[in-house]
Amino acid sequence: MTYEVLRRRAATIGIGGALLIAGVGAGPANAGGDKDCSDFKTHKQAQKWFNKHGGSKKNNVDDLDADHDGKACEDLP
Repeated sequence: MTYEVLRRRAATIGIGGALLIAGVGAGPANAGGDKDCSDFKTHKQAQKWFNKHGGSKKNNVDDLDADHDGKACEDLP
């Protein structure tokens, strides 16, 4: 391999790495917009959205899980 080929490959890897890092910062916390329990009619709808966007006991997506038990908007019917 010539020096020019190696230089181009290194530049490509650098750009790809920068794009990957930029994408990582856009985590699921607000994927689909900021939601509140009032945006849902039922607990089941809220839970489905919460799970789809990475919600769990450790990841309280949009603060939909008030008591951090992994269940979103428990006060909804």
